[in-house]
Amino acid sequence: MKLCLLLSGPSVVFGFQHAHENLLGMQLGRYRHSKNQLRVSEQRVFRRNKILKQPFASSDNRVLLSDKGDAVDYETPVAAINGTAQGLIVTNFYRVPSDGFLDASDGGVDSISLSKLFSIEDITRLRLGAQNVTLPVALMMLDPEKYPTQSRARKAIRQRSICLCRCKDKNDALEFNELGKVIARVYPGDIIGFQRRAGSDYYAVEGVPYRPPPFEVPVVFEDDHMAIVNKPAGIVVYRAEGGRGGGARAGGHGRDTLLSALSFVLMPSNFTIGFDDDDQNVPLKRPHPVHRLDRPTSGLMVVAKTKSAAVHLAQQFEYRKARKTYCAIVNGSPIPQENEESPSKWYTINHDLDGKSAITKWRRLQKVHSLRGKNGQLTLLELKPETGENRRYHQLRRHMAWVCKSPIIGDTTYDDEDESALRFRERGLFLCSNEIELEHPFYNTPSGRKIWRDMDRSVQSHGDAMLREDADTGMVIVKARIELPEKFQSFIERERSRAKKFMEAEE
Repeated sequence: MKLCLLLSGPSVVFGFQHAHENLLGMQLGRYRHSKNQLRVSEQRVFRRNKILKQPFASSDNRVLLSDKGDAVDYETPVAAINGTAQGLIVTNFYRVPSDGFLDASDGGVDSISLSKLFSIEDITRLRLGAQNVTLPVALMMLDPEKYPTQSRARKAIRQRSICLCRCKDKNDALEFNELGKVIARVYPGDIIGFQRRAGSDYYAVEGVPYRPPPFEVPVVFEDDHMAIVNKPAGIVVYRAEGGRGGGARAGGHGRDTLLSALSFVLMPSNFTIGFDDDDQNVPLKRPHPVHRLDRPTSGLMVVAKTKSAAVHLAQQFEYRKARKTYCAIVNGSPIPQENEESPSKWYTINHDLDGKSAITKWRRLQKVHSLRGKNGQLTLLELKPETGENRRYHQLRRHMAWVCKSPIIGDTTYDDEDESALRFRERGLFLCSNEIELEHPFYNTPSGRKIWRDMDRSVQSHGDAMLREDADTGMVIVKARIELPEKFQSFIERERSRAKKFMEAEE
């Protein structure tokens, strides 16, 4: 006996079936969105419709067999066609030859014969024939590069990525209403489809009741291989592990992390599998950040959308090929009195941290008088970490506080808890990663260079980001820059105004 009780007022759902609890919880959660969440949802739908005009197939957008002809398509990219469940679309399909899996000479199709893949014993054991094979065997024969072994084919099937269309007539609609199974048999005329989640809000793992994040994550740059987003201050990149890593009830961050939010603000990669030099360059099931920012720090985060991009981008951060620029407001003035004549000069801090080399370059952008600042001053700085491999833990914050004796405003860890520092703690940390430059993970590969040369130059500008070819190295570079958060300028103006009023009153 199943019992589900829905109470008015505070949303409460009682049930003895886990699936019903998830479904009802998702439905009720839609009515509990704040205005900010609704705005994020509307923005997500707009982005999805703008990039993917028809995410789901309708009756007016059917693909008929007669439109594709009788030829066997090796791996045919298709328009959005419904998969086996709501939210799934078929992006590629394979058509089984009408005469079955014969030699390559039959029909002019470069198909691999059964005798080349399996021994006589395996053919007998699996009861394989030219017109009757298992689904894993059919995938191996139709796409041996993507499915070189039965294990690889079975894995894709168990991941619910393979579906079947048992069309008998050319005028039948191309409808994939059968989910592929390892034991399923494939016959001549059948069509095997590769399906995935459609739309940015279906990037997440199936079956988990995801909800839009309660915060906005602006997208600065995005293509099929990577993305650059603007992380808000106060948001963690990953949720903590152990006891704090679970849901919010366990004292963790729940799903209010950047990692969880990325599935709702980024589009799934449409990169075609099998045409790149690297056979591991397949889209990730969900976008993944390749580096970290501290929770109170805001700014640019680089995200990978394919496996090879994740490796390539992570290596750039590991070996300091990615160049990052930060801006911070510090308490006091780190410039020595004797160097006030050249305020825009670059300074270098070479101070070991945790027994390892740590180098930071910085320069002053602006200085203002402040009644609450150390020695009556606040300073806006531009900082560039220059450490060899990995930037040291809290490198910028510790260098400013320990070496320059000018801690970053709002740094509750290294501000020495003096009277001046305590006055600024309520505004949060004034540290932002506002510029980043790194090599593109795909356009510098052999196959990517071909696409880059033929690319329309108008698509190389992406608002606050741009793609360009370095004149010295010839590498394709991604550079993104954002404006500082509004709180930076408002804070500086407020402190300047208060100091000005005080000095005028003194006169």
